[in-house]
Amino acid sequence: MKTKTYTVFIKNLLCKAFVGIYKNEKRTKQRVRFNVLIHAEDNIKYINSISDFVSYEDVINKIKKVLKRGHVPLIENLAELIAKECLKDKKIQTIEIKIEKLDVFKDAESVGVKILRRQKNE
Repeated sequence: MKTKTYTVFIKNLLCKAFVGIYKNEKRTKQRVRFNVLIHAEDNIKYINSISDFVSYEDVINKIKKVLKRGHVPLIENLAELIAKECLKDKKIQTIEIKIEKLDVFKDAESVGVKILRRQKNE
């Protein structure tokens, strides 16, 4: 029998980050866009407390916490750090994180990566 899930998403969160391998990317923040999709076990009842659920506010705060740590060489590294931070919440079964750099190429709206991570016990 499959477990019911619910989805939490964050769409087009814009932040500035020190991310990249080039000299200018290490000293100047650049615009990055985050899209996050989380699947959590469905424990929805008629009456719940917010602590029963994955909070999108908490996820956004975790993204900002990781960004405040400073320069990250690759957006792949950044996505992994964010996933690890978010997966500390055991209510999260899977997390998909898409990160885009917005100002890298004049002829492309964005470039980026998308990763999918699961709880270790999944």
